Amino acid sequence: MADGLLSKPLEIGPMRVEGRLYKSATSETRATTDGFVTDDLLAFYEPMAQAGTPMIVTGNLYVSLQGKSAGRQAGIDSDDKIPGLREWVDLAHTGGTKLVAQLNHGGRQIAKLAPGADRIVSASDVREPLYGTKPSPLRLDEIAGVVESFVAASVRAREAGFDGVQIHAAHGYLLGQFLTPHTNRRSDDYGGPLEARARLLLEVLRAIRKRHADDYPILVKMNGTDDLPLRRGATTPELIRVARWLQDEGADAIEISRGHYESWPGMVQGNYRGFLKASVTEGPGVRSPRVRKLAIRAAAPLVERIAGRLRPPREGFNLPYARLFTEALDIPVIVVGGFHTKDAMEAAITSGSADAVSAARAFIADPYLYRAVTGDGLEHPVCGYCNGCIARFSGSRIDCYSNDIRAQREVMLSIARSHSRHAG
Repeated sequence: MADGLLSKPLEIGPMRVEGRLYKSATSETRATTDGFVTDDLLAFYEPMAQAGTPMIVTGNLYVSLQGKSAGRQAGIDSDDKIPGLREWVDLAHTGGTKLVAQLNHGGRQIAKLAPGADRIVSASDVREPLYGTKPSPLRLDEIAGVVESFVAASVRAREAGFDGVQIHAAHGYLLGQFLTPHTNRRSDDYGGPLEARARLLLEVLRAIRKRHADDYPILVKMNGTDDLPLRRGATTPELIRVARWLQDEGADAIEISRGHYESWPGMVQGNYRGFLKASVTEGPGVRSPRVRKLAIRAAAPLVERIAGRLRPPREGFNLPYARLFTEALDIPVIVVGGFHTKDAMEAAITSGSADAVSAARAFIADPYLYRAVTGDGLEHPVCGYCNGCIARFSGSRIDCYSNDIRAQREVMLSIARSHSRHAG
């Protein structure tokens, strides 16, 4: 293994990042109900910044009310949110962390329409099975407004001091819904062949790049696989072609993930006992009709056992896809997917599968993860991949929901703070 590999800098466009392990985006459910930054949201990220995490990508920030996809989700849809966003940036910068704003529109993956939004939209009117949402197809005359909402959000991000933006085209949100044949059944200029399905994403990137020239980092998160068995997902070779087009249009890095919401459990591999109950009692399913909740809870034990066998916890489960993107692209490729050990992270890079790795659940369990893998000598908690954090998003604040791991985390943080005080 290369000595200090995870501390080796990486150039992402004009941005120098002082390391190769990043915090990947997770919905925080810690903003106000109308999307403003709170002390609770900042408290979640504070120890990650204190630990010197090289780069953090925010949870998905909605670019418009129509695109708000979760409860207590932070927004970047209006100028009055800039002061709070600037506090977030300042917090990250105190630890030398680069903070990237993830820009998103939820499309059909919305449990409940935000107050003030007119309707739930997608590429086509294909029902979202987990939420039961039936979207309306975006009209051609509305698409320019969607593009502008991303551009305006990027301007706010830069004004707030974010070090860059990440366009979210993974996980089956709006831009991914256009890429995927299963959710895009249009017959106009935005549907059909790959070039047309990728048009909206490319227009968003092109417009943001035009607004900021070449001196502002733009990352894109996209799937390596749609993971939609028996449905028409975008294929990996198609997604690689899209990534090449993104590179040509000025993207500075690609982060590889996988799946749509309806790919469950593939998007969040791990353990699933209690996942569905938590989802309908404390998470996004709280808003579901009573009959739907009862049906989900009745099926949960069998479904969760099957999910656990099909998609057990495994480090680097997106590496086979990331390697193909790395071989095809000249810009850095970042891969997320179950990482929590130094050996697995370094192997992902030394094998040539990726230029950097990112993690989400592992940082929730251990916000000092970067120090853990670069050697600070403390006893660190390790994520058990129970997926309790994911099950509860949109209804309950993001946190580790394992009592044992949370207790270990608090002991570790207490010791780390004590060391910091003595060092000061």
